[in-house]
Amino acid sequence: MDHIKGVFFDLHGTILLSDDIDGAWDRWARAFHAAMEEKGADIAFDGFRGLLQNLFEGPEPDFIEPGFSLFMKRVKVLSERLKIDLPNEEIRPLVDTIIRVWHQGMYLDEETVPVIEKLKESYKVGLVTNWEHTPRIYELLRELDAEDLFDCVVVSDGVGHAKPDPRVFKPAFNITDVKAEESIYVGDMDVDIEGAINAGMQPVLIKRVNVNGTWDQFSENQVFNYTDDQYILIQRLSQLLDVLNC
Repeated sequence: MDHIKGVFFDLHGTILLSDDIDGAWDRWARAFHAAMEEKGADIAFDGFRGLLQNLFEGPEPDFIEPGFSLFMKRVKVLSERLKIDLPNEEIRPLVDTIIRVWHQGMYLDEETVPVIEKLKESYKVGLVTNWEHTPRIYELLRELDAEDLFDCVVVSDGVGHAKPDPRVFKPAFNITDVKAEESIYVGDMDVDIEGAINAGMQPVLIKRVNVNGTWDQFSENQVFNYTDDQYILIQRLSQLLDVLNC
């Protein structure tokens, strides 16, 4: 690993944990439903929940609205499906509010800060995350007192590409002046490993054992398109230091 110059991390499920991800999803969906009801939507929660799953697993809406994040575009589409008149200026406040509900109770893995501080003695360290509302990531990092941990923060919403598309990593390489082949990417899902492989990085897959916090349904929902010899497996963040002989 002497050739490695940069270590990049996924966010959700990799360094950001939840003790009840199913509960977090339910709270978020109910808060979203209530917010849309206040705007005039007439739909039962079960039906709304189904709409959410289809909406956020679907392709990017095919329209351009200056200043809109991908999440905001999806909310605009959702409002149209619900046949409610949701002015553009009301979408950003609504989105900010419901995303904060999603992150309630989530926390950094207790090893995150000491591990990253140790890594920064020898490597560039960055965050590259799939997320559809860029402003929330910077707000969340401030709330977690983690905004100074990283040499770069890259959000798929701002790049226009999401993992496993390798193009999402290019801004991180440019900012840190580190090449793909000189980089490690640490993630907890198949999309993280595939993205790193596609970009030419060394993937590290974290699968926690006997520790608090998990990403439950999301981390386990995997369709592997790679083999075991293509990634390094760790069970806690501190093992990354062993991998790099720190």
